[in-house]
Amino acid sequence: MAQISTPGKFVRLLDAVGSAALLLMMSVVFVDVIGRNLFNMPLPWGTELLEVVVAVMVFALYPVLALRASHITVDLITVRPSLQRVQRSVACAVGAVLFAVIAWCTARQAIRSASYGDASALLQIPTADVLWGMVVMSGATVLAFIAALVAALQGRPATAHPTLE
Repeated sequence: MAQISTPGKFVRLLDAVGSAALLLMMSVVFVDVIGRNLFNMPLPWGTELLEVVVAVMVFALYPVLALRASHITVDLITVRPSLQRVQRSVACAVGAVLFAVIAWCTARQAIRSASYGDASALLQIPTADVLWGMVVMSGATVLAFIAALVAALQGRPATAHPTLE
């Protein structure tokens, strides 16, 4: 019987959060479209909620995509199989650096937003809280890219579920 490690549970949690966010997003859009077209009464806060839900969904799934190496890739240059390990390593390193920059810039924006007391217009969702969540998930994505980089350097192939034992 396979045991799930703690990172495996975290990946499953992020999958569940991303799936729930997608379901919520579809439901809000459905209700908004029905209300707008049939009753001429759209959800006044629908767009505002969708902005937050999209951020939750995207940033919850980035670490999963990085860890599984299941992000979209386009091979513009075909390389020998012996260089594919190097190519994968460089891609993971670049991804880690980019998400570290995203985390740093978003943290600066979260600090600024908290100092201003920014909140969404209708639902009064504190903008800083959403931004800090994005910072944490960007940090998790950096760690996932580093784990994928280590796997690439060791020559282990990317798997669909790397944390299952």
